[in-house]
Amino acid sequence: MCGIAGVLNRDGGPINREVLELMSGRLIHRGPDSEGVEVFGSVGLAHRRLSVIDLSANGRQPMSNEDGSLWITYNGEVYNFECLRADLIKQGHVFRSRTDTEVVVHLYEQEGLAGLAKLNGQFAFALWDEHNKRLVLGRDRTGQKPLYVYEKGPIVAFASELKALYAHPAFDQDIDPTAIPRFLAHGYVPGPATFHRHVTKLEPGTLRLFEARGDRTVRYWSFPATMANGPAPAEAAREVRTRVEEAVRRRLVADVPIGAFLSGGIDSSVVVAAMVRQAEGRVRTFSLGFDGDPRFDESRYARRVAEFLGTDHVELRVGPDSFQMLPQLLEHLDEPFGDSSIIPTAIISRLAREHTTVALTGDGGDELFAGYRRFMTTAYVERVPRVLRLALAQVSAMAPASAHRTDAFASKALRFASRMAPPLRERLHEWIAMFPPELLKELLVEPGEASSPVRTAVQANRDDVINQLLRVNAQTYLVEDLNVKVDRASMAYSLETRSPFLDVELMRYAFALPGRYKIRFGQMKWILRQAFADALPQWVFTRRKMGFGLPLGAWFRGPLRPLIDEHLRPREAHIYRWLRRASVMSLVDAHAAGRRDYGHQLWALLSLELWLQRIGHSQRQRPMTCMERPPT
Repeated sequence: MCGIAGVLNRDGGPINREVLELMSGRLIHRGPDSEGVEVFGSVGLAHRRLSVIDLSANGRQPMSNEDGSLWITYNGEVYNFECLRADLIKQGHVFRSRTDTEVVVHLYEQEGLAGLAKLNGQFAFALWDEHNKRLVLGRDRTGQKPLYVYEKGPIVAFASELKALYAHPAFDQDIDPTAIPRFLAHGYVPGPATFHRHVTKLEPGTLRLFEARGDRTVRYWSFPATMANGPAPAEAAREVRTRVEEAVRRRLVADVPIGAFLSGGIDSSVVVAAMVRQAEGRVRTFSLGFDGDPRFDESRYARRVAEFLGTDHVELRVGPDSFQMLPQLLEHLDEPFGDSSIIPTAIISRLAREHTTVALTGDGGDELFAGYRRFMTTAYVERVPRVLRLALAQVSAMAPASAHRTDAFASKALRFASRMAPPLRERLHEWIAMFPPELLKELLVEPGEASSPVRTAVQANRDDVINQLLRVNAQTYLVEDLNVKVDRASMAYSLETRSPFLDVELMRYAFALPGRYKIRFGQMKWILRQAFADALPQWVFTRRKMGFGLPLGAWFRGPLRPLIDEHLRPREAHIYRWLRRASVMSLVDAHAAGRRDYGHQLWALLSLELWLQRIGHSQRQRPMTCMERPPT
């Protein structure tokens, strides 16, 4: 993986090369091996390289085609690049490197924008077409690789991370006030919006074109429709297994060592099992164990899978002292982030980077095959007559707000009942909200319409209930939470992660399978379990799902309570420009007394407060933090 940045002056003004170098310098953790800058009049491209394929100088970027009419700065991996490269050579293209980056350049040269839809991988890029005076920004189908775009006046700047945009002297860091309630509702700001008024995220599966005749966006990916009649279960299982193993095989191409994250759950175990069947030599796996609360510790399961598959396994124990990295990690994220599992993800990335440069993960398995209980619950509720659902929601609305704070059982029951009325897609969002609407209204100084649940626009598709939910989840949680977490945590330590379950060919097939293959007989991920039933011990498929979380509740009552007292109790805390202090303190006190578990909510508030503290100071003159330096 790498870091990219660039600037377009719409008014035709020249590009300041030093500014590009400053922007590139902020991304050194994403690409510690080399850097490059190219300027073309009113357009400039910058690049930081993490060398994975073709480690020679031939792979340096920005990179051009033979005559220098096309230039690219690129971050990611294209897993079908060898096949595409062979076809392009037959058509007369000459390559100077063995990189996938050069394939993207020649593919555009040969087929234009349509050719870019052939890419199977995770990527974000900027391509300058000198002949057509066109700047093309592109992002992969599920947003595995980030790309932020800043637009104000004549300036268009883009980068892999916000910190690179902060280095541009024209950057306006005004906060979008609607981002605060949206963040508290979801734990992230749903795209394409960000916390900054003038910054957007390039939407996954799209190309953004800047041309003399104007700007336009081209969508090259949409989720496939559900099959009218699915194949026989045995046939579907065989096809799923074949496609998963092919996806893993494609991700084993590298000129550096490759390992894998292993939790002992279904998804990571399936990936490692497929690696062991195809990799040369012993596979190295990595896992974490958490001290103090066995409900969050999967390390014993990871060890058992590693022993069964014969991997070289490395394990690290983690305790509350892991929060020592919190300030640097939040700074590295650039925006508040509500998912506390970013911390263990960063720790395991740091561990893996000590042994390898690339790690495969099981991310995406739950999203393709319905691995979250919320999918099953939401689908079952859909079977309840709407009249009854509306009646239960009305009863919930009559309950006093205090009932949501004081009694955990009552709060869960009322919240469940209230979520039965909204349409299917909104119901899914509201059930997993970081702060449900009733609490959000109490927290916000000016609730207004902003306190309402965010209505996320998704692609219309006539599908069964399960597949509708999977599409909503893939376009929201997968893009804005899961992929952000993995990208930032891994790239903080210059580690490239690869997710076989997000392979294009596998996604095309899995998303098209009817929902009954994903949840069947009350069992989630049914077809994936069938596909790999003979590859792993049976207990892997029957044990309770745990997730990659932290015992935040206990830690915030114990060793981490000083963090809350230091940052959330002071009356001058930055969050109280938007939030009511009395309402926040009510949550803090209820949690400290053990009446409720608000560990995840307190994490979100802490994340927001520390970010607000940081942007109150100059972004452009701060020293580089340890998180931005490449590992030694």
